Amino acid sequence: MRTQTQINNIKSRIIDPYAIENFLSDEEVRYLVTIFEGHKDNEVNPAERKVYKNTGPVTLDIRSRINDPVMASILTRIESVIGPYEITAGFFFQTNYPHIIHNDDLLQLPDGIYRGITLPLKINRTTESTDLPKLCFFDQFYFQGPSKFFKGSQDRNIATYYNQLIYDYTNVDGLLEYNAIPEETRQQLLSHLEPQWLEGLSLHSALPWHIGSALIFDSTRLHAASDFRKIGVDSKLAISIFTSIPAEVKVNAPIGYYDANNF
Repeated sequence: MRTQTQINNIKSRIIDPYAIENFLSDEEVRYLVTIFEGHKDNEVNPAERKVYKNTGPVTLDIRSRINDPVMASILTRIESVIGPYEITAGFFFQTNYPHIIHNDDLLQLPDGIYRGITLPLKINRTTESTDLPKLCFFDQFYFQGPSKFFKGSQDRNIATYYNQLIYDYTNVDGLLEYNAIPEETRQQLLSHLEPQWLEGLSLHSALPWHIGSALIFDSTRLHAASDFRKIGVDSKLAISIFTSIPAEVKVNAPIGYYDANNF
């Protein structure tokens, strides 16, 4: 469990989620998609193989590729945006089911947990709709480890890969005493989530999944995918990168605040 001082250090660096469009060039997007789609498990070390999670997503670790010139360039540009960082995890992920409410925390980093970055690469559609999936962020935070949130569903056998399951929202930071997300909004964006899972939460923003953009947010902020199946999307591919602050960087000062309007 984190101490209140450690939580306050993390809170001092919190920013609003934002998107940088055209962060990746078209050539970079095509190259990265080729890496994922052309990957052959039988040609690599077992530690570098795709992981087919029991919750649906297919992932591929990027850490063996960080010296690839294209990847290195992308990581350098990320640093120019968010400030000094270290990668705690990074992977391609392809999914045909929208993610539920979760955070991306690591208790092994009591003071240093930092930003998450999502780089959308590809959308597979079953219709001609041009609507985009969204990454939906809540105003609430959870500071006590990687978690998924299922308020009141203790009787459900809900699959998870490594997160703890949170059924009681008492320790969710910023929890409201009323329902702030209208049913119309839930049906429009979050229809894969049960109403009770959203009780006490409020929607901060919903950033569209523009291919080649960078979506940047705090790892401890609660977030979820929109229900992209409702707009004719049957799967999507992206890179997720999670970061920490290097030990030599002062942790109680705002770092890397970035106004996307000035990019």
